Amino acid sequence: MRSGRPARLLTVVPLLILAFAALPARANWVATGTFLYEDREQDLSGFTGVISQKPVRFADVEIVSNKKVIAKGSTDALGAFSIAVVDSSVRSIQVRVLTTTGYTSDLFVRVVSGKSTAYAALSSKISNHDPTVNVNFGTMVVEVGGGGEAFNIFDQGVYGADYVKALKGSRPSQLITFRWAIDAGVTVSYTSLGICYLRDTAGYDDGPILHEWAHYVMNYYSAASNPGDVHYLSDCNQDIRLAFDEGRATSFGLAVRRHFGMPGSNVYVRTDGASGPGHALNAYDLETPSEYFCPGDTSEASYSRAVWDVGDGPSTTDLTPGVDEDHDRLALSDVEVWEVYTGPVTLAVNTSTESFWDGWFDPAVANGYLPEMRDVFGFYRIEFWPDGNEPNNTTAQAPLITANGGTWALTYFYDPDGNGEGEPDADLFRLETVGGASYTIQTLGLLSDANTSLEVLDADGVTVLASNDDRALDDPSSQIVWTAPRSDTFYVRSTHAPDYGIYGSYELQVTSP
Repeated sequence: MRSGRPARLLTVVPLLILAFAALPARANWVATGTFLYEDREQDLSGFTGVISQKPVRFADVEIVSNKKVIAKGSTDALGAFSIAVVDSSVRSIQVRVLTTTGYTSDLFVRVVSGKSTAYAALSSKISNHDPTVNVNFGTMVVEVGGGGEAFNIFDQGVYGADYVKALKGSRPSQLITFRWAIDAGVTVSYTSLGICYLRDTAGYDDGPILHEWAHYVMNYYSAASNPGDVHYLSDCNQDIRLAFDEGRATSFGLAVRRHFGMPGSNVYVRTDGASGPGHALNAYDLETPSEYFCPGDTSEASYSRAVWDVGDGPSTTDLTPGVDEDHDRLALSDVEVWEVYTGPVTLAVNTSTESFWDGWFDPAVANGYLPEMRDVFGFYRIEFWPDGNEPNNTTAQAPLITANGGTWALTYFYDPDGNGEGEPDADLFRLETVGGASYTIQTLGLLSDANTSLEVLDADGVTVLASNDDRALDDPSSQIVWTAPRSDTFYVRSTHAPDYGIYGSYELQVTSP
């Protein structure tokens, strides 16, 4: 973002100026009026072409004369203001609304151009105002291209603060700053240290705006281990820490729209900001996984959709009102997800979908609904539950695996008490061999963070005869080609290699000529 840019005033012509009722001789008068801004409505194609008017809510309002502030206040939930002015001079007056909240005690939102210059919409001037009369400045509208973008960004911040209040009882006490300008040369949005830096064309992209706002909220109330790499919705093989944090930001941001009943709350769309209908650069629907579908938790799209399903229901303002997917039997309060983010997730070393899953079932939260959660997450092949061979963590429990007997579908997940919260897992199998025969033991179809490591153990179940971690560079699957030294019973042990996660699903196969 550029810094040091001069103050930017956006002149707004009032539709109506009303006058004037006499006041007592002490020369106090009251300024009233309403500020609105123009909003561009969106769907999956980008802009619909519909422009609506919305209130500028809880924004700072100042009565000014020759750039001097003579009174101040704020708008209400309808964009209206009423400010008592103590002034005895005949002077020219104007009213302006700013993208700041300094006059609202529990709201800390601002939109600035450059480092600290707030946007302002300024009324027309009333010359030679008699300080014994009230002034109704009427309804003033900030238009598209004339500052409506800044006030839309501001309004998303206000909605976000009120959503947090619905979850925890109070608005965030830390200031959030949106830094945006229509011509700043910023092409990528990001959030750092309480500042959401928005690209030039993001003024009306509510989903991306709330995505960055959600990063701010999670950095403040929860925890993140996001490595901050470049990411794409189409990437099915992301770092699990990045996939979780980016997917969380999208789903949590759009949950704001769902909470307030906004239309198309499930739609994330990024546009090029141009005028007229359309102009979507990329978009996806959290409710219908037809685009950017990826199996496993290495996809931000998959995580965002799974956690979205936890809170949505038939009444959600999505593209299919009144119905929900067959795999989604949940419609829970957003508070339950919030408790996981602000509780167990804050203690995780590497925050990922694994942190959310275990946090959901952590005894401190104990949200339950294990069968329903398995249906929701399992639809995206995020399989954080024991496979059908558990327990097989020891040689005594090891089932027999037969060469050329097909593949075994397995997970790295151990849950001895069955409460849904997992533990690290080792999968052991007995292998009966023919001396001198060659055996190929390999893992296939790795999903989520199933970074496999294989070992062949001698008949004592301890001595390692062969091992392999990564099959090849950048391939975390494993393969061992091994010749049996004798006809005997040996063991194959599969464990999760050191990585950011400990879970995941995979297939195990043994073949022999």
